[in-house]
Amino acid sequence: MLTRREFFDRISASSIFVFAFGSLLHLPFRGWANWNQDAFHSRQYQIALESLYGSKVLEKTSNIKIQAPDVAENGASVPITVSTSIKEVETLSIFIENNPLPLIASYNLGQYAIPNFSVRVKIAKSSPIHVVVKSQGKLLSSSKKIHVSVGGCAEG
Repeated sequence: MLTRREFFDRISASSIFVFAFGSLLHLPFRGWANWNQDAFHSRQYQIALESLYGSKVLEKTSNIKIQAPDVAENGASVPITVSTSIKEVETLSIFIENNPLPLIASYNLGQYAIPNFSVRVKIAKSSPIHVVVKSQGKLLSSSKKIHVSVGGCAEG
């Protein structure tokens, strides 16, 4: 049988555990606060781009490398690797122009992050892939066309 002291010790220990665990539950919601819903839900590349970056002008650059197959037999899972030698990258975003939802990913990078990402994406139909990097207030971009034999995205 528990003594009164043991009972209160266990209750206080349980309360501390519940409080500590409960305070961790809100952490994923912090990331959602920065989520640009308009950009990710946009159905047109240009509108998604403007929702994410405003009406700034894109400068083409060869310092962004996009590694992806020229022909994807099945658009359900296409590997893409993006890297850049540009310094002080603030954000890096990947768009697939002809997808139902063109904005695939947008990464906010810290000062010491290495801007090198590999992802697998669904591609609805043959389309240019655009990578946009924001650095020192400028928007830099590079594109690559991918031909898709069998689409991987359903409309809707």
